[in-house]
Amino acid sequence: MMEKRFVVLLSIFLSACSAVSQSAPTPAEEVVLKPATTPTAISIPTSTEIPPTISLPPTSDPNFFRDDFVGALDPQWSWIRENPLNWSLTTVPGSLQINVGSGYVVAHSNSNLLLHPAPAGDFQIETRIAFRPRRNFQFAGLIVYESDLHFIQAGRGYCQGADCVGEGLYLNYYEEGVVVKPNFGKAYIDHDPILLRLSRNGNTYTFEASSDGKVWFMIGSHISEMNPLQIGLMAGQKIKGNSRPAIFDYFEVRGLP
Repeated sequence: MMEKRFVVLLSIFLSACSAVSQSAPTPAEEVVLKPATTPTAISIPTSTEIPPTISLPPTSDPNFFRDDFVGALDPQWSWIRENPLNWSLTTVPGSLQINVGSGYVVAHSNSNLLLHPAPAGDFQIETRIAFRPRRNFQFAGLIVYESDLHFIQAGRGYCQGADCVGEGLYLNYYEEGVVVKPNFGKAYIDHDPILLRLSRNGNTYTFEASSDGKVWFMIGSHISEMNPLQIGLMAGQKIKGNSRPAIFDYFEVRGLP
């Protein structure tokens, strides 16, 4: 009798377990939720495989000056025709961005011409720039400046027409408001950013460029009797299309023996 009762109880227990097993939901497959991402604008990088040239310590050269564009502009800089809406130190942190707008230095219409007092005697100025011009006559780079009518600019530009090479590196010399030929255009569509260097030796101004800071290529040179009062950076000469950013990683000047 006890054995029969045990069998009945066991049968009831197993039936209950079976009912629970059939009614319980099957565990769902584990899903790992990933945080949603919001697309952001990609800025032109300021850190690349191109190493900057090694700078001399300031104490070894009284004419040495360097601005890495971190935080604020050095107080020795001054603007000509500043448009504060078209330059920034925060869009690409650690770099100076000047938007290439309309206007020419020689026409007194170029904005955001950034200048620093030039050293006496011979000197060399240098920068690293990320800029891809796409339309006539967009230009950005270095400048040695006496006035709006007397200056030399060296940088990346775009030019179609006589003595032009399209997208490339150009050395332009203006005397009495008139461009002195040739413009020494060299086609260039490769490395971006690129290092630019403009040197004064007596009355000779030489433009060089480098992709790695080790090997420099001469673009051209001009002889000028102008009085180089200031040196610095310029960006402009847009005729059509949208403004394009020119990103300057640093500016450096040193005296030459």
